[in-house]
Amino acid sequence: MAAYLVFPPVARLRGEAVVPASKSATNRALLLAAVSRDPVLVENPLDSFDLEAMARALAAMGATISQEAGGWRVAGPLRASAGGEVSLDVAESGTAARFLAALASVVPGRWRIDGAPRMRERPMAELIEALRGGGARIECLGEDGYLPISIEGATLTAETVEIDASRSSQFASALLLAGAARGGGLEVRLRAGIVSAPYVATTLAMLEAFGHSVRRDPAWRVSPGTASPRRYRVPGDWSSALPLLAAAGVAGGVVALRGLEPASPDADALAARELPRMGVDLEISPDRVVARRAAAGLRHTEIDAGSFPDAVPALAALAAGAPGASRFTGIAHLRWKESDRIAGLCDLLAAAGAGTEAGPGESELTVVGEAAAPALRRLPTRGDHRLVMAAALLALARPGCLVENPDAVGKSYPAFFRDLAGLCVWRQ
Repeated sequence: MAAYLVFPPVARLRGEAVVPASKSATNRALLLAAVSRDPVLVENPLDSFDLEAMARALAAMGATISQEAGGWRVAGPLRASAGGEVSLDVAESGTAARFLAALASVVPGRWRIDGAPRMRERPMAELIEALRGGGARIECLGEDGYLPISIEGATLTAETVEIDASRSSQFASALLLAGAARGGGLEVRLRAGIVSAPYVATTLAMLEAFGHSVRRDPAWRVSPGTASPRRYRVPGDWSSALPLLAAAGVAGGVVALRGLEPASPDADALAARELPRMGVDLEISPDRVVARRAAAGLRHTEIDAGSFPDAVPALAALAAGAPGASRFTGIAHLRWKESDRIAGLCDLLAAAGAGTEAGPGESELTVVGEAAAPALRRLPTRGDHRLVMAAALLALARPGCLVENPDAVGKSYPAFFRDLAGLCVWRQ
């Protein structure tokens, strides 16, 4: 049975919040710490549903993960327990599924990876094909190219692996991270294009931060380092910050966020720079980012979102308040996220009274803003954390709308509604 959340009428937003740690960086940090030569204290990690799944799976692979003041201490080595196949449950985490599949191919043991029902629908074929091409012995236990899979560890013998990352950059990142755990390293070549390329830039930067040697041209090559950092601090999450910054445009007022790195390679740091084109002014300084709705109001625009797909739901919710039609292109890979986000956004925006149209091949989305607030409506979210955050933005401008499945934000930002409510100035 679905749960719902409703906001009281909001006058404007005002205040400051500290953004949570990056989900992308915490996932990578846990894995890299687990394959490091020495224990690593991962400081300021994100504590969320997805990270719990990654931590449980790494522990099942032999890592020791303990909580300390300020973070999690992670130590290897990774190895299978005595006897039989080890099950790795990734729950609803696509990141864990992709990263662990590549990692399992270089760690001795026999591994079975499975997850929630939606995970059995999310694509793995390109990664499985690349790993098999490098010698890894992988058996698909259901439909070929999807979870569940069984992997014979330490069978990835090739020095070079080719990957098609046109549906997910996580395929490329998974191989690069596995290179840090494989004796002799690994060279990764692109067979086709790549989406969400900034996420690979994050992976390469973190490999270097953990002491590994990285070559970027003409192909990516990772050579394992001989030393590891004693500690690594996870930066703030631009993906989580974006809905709060967009909220200033939706409801008006001023929002200040701390904990972000202005020069971050994070994909959604790029997405945030699209906000001024949509009518949200930003002031970015080393210690905080401040957002306020532009004096001229919100504006429709066209955005190529191929590099930052996770930002599209929040940006689309913002566009729903702008007069005219906004178009988001390069988003075909949104179909394979926690939900089919293109279809989900069309349903959500239509329920909020905005016009939508999915473009050719569902590679683009047009949002036609509407001025009048609708009557009481339920905002469907498919249990997808990014759609829930988008629904919250829509509800700010539409008093009485019900946000479906609010608890889904626990996947990436458990305190989202607390922080958003703390920024709201309620109407008297």
